[in-house]
Amino acid sequence: MAKSTKKTVLFLCTGNYYRSRFAEILFDSVATKMGLPWQATSRGLGIDPASGNIGPMSRTARQILETLGVRNVEAMTRLPVPLTLADLEAAERVIALQKAEHEPMVQANFVEWREKIEYWHVEDKPGVLPLIEQEVMALVARILGGGQAPPVPITEANAAPPAKKPIAKVGREIAGRRGKGVTTIFDLKISEAALQEMATTIKQRCGTGGTVKDGRIEIQGDQRERIVVELERLGYQVKRVGG
Repeated sequence: MAKSTKKTVLFLCTGNYYRSRFAEILFDSVATKMGLPWQATSRGLGIDPASGNIGPMSRTARQILETLGVRNVEAMTRLPVPLTLADLEAAERVIALQKAEHEPMVQANFVEWREKIEYWHVEDKPGVLPLIEQEVMALVARILGGGQAPPVPITEANAAPPAKKPIAKVGREIAGRRGKGVTTIFDLKISEAALQEMATTIKQRCGTGGTVKDGRIEIQGDQRERIVVELERLGYQVKRVGG
């Protein structure tokens, strides 16, 4: 079997049951749709059989992923996995979901990695998955903008402008279509396979048909408002074209 040429982002939380698993599966879905040469995995820094976690993954996290149109049976059904040194060494980028909670665990068991890890600020409590979604989309935007190394803590002295988001244009066409207009998405700098995958996702979200033609996506009907929301969710800066 050929060795994967994709880079790996490794997400860490305590139990590898809720936060890091959600981030892993969502990132993989977005990276696939956008044709990024990246993949994700996740591990736990302090898996505890007495924690009350039941089964492979939080049911709430699975349900929210499915409402987003994301389903990865293999990733959703595996049991939580504890972090090893080999996991850290295999990753291009390592992200722990909560600095105050996870930095002491890294310090205790993988001290040489403490300064190499990017720390987010997502607490282990209900209702945080939308925040993880925002962080994942921001990470994708940084990768697209060329940001590869884990960021240093931002101060007034070293603050830099955020990386540019990729641009997608959205328009509406009616002429020559016998009154049956389509919403068009174009100027996407992604592969044909990623374009097809994105078209499938957007058709599902809009509940209508569509196609990929001449390097752009055509969705039946006036779906501009919904499509703008979906593209922004995927990390794009959307430019409307036409009326």
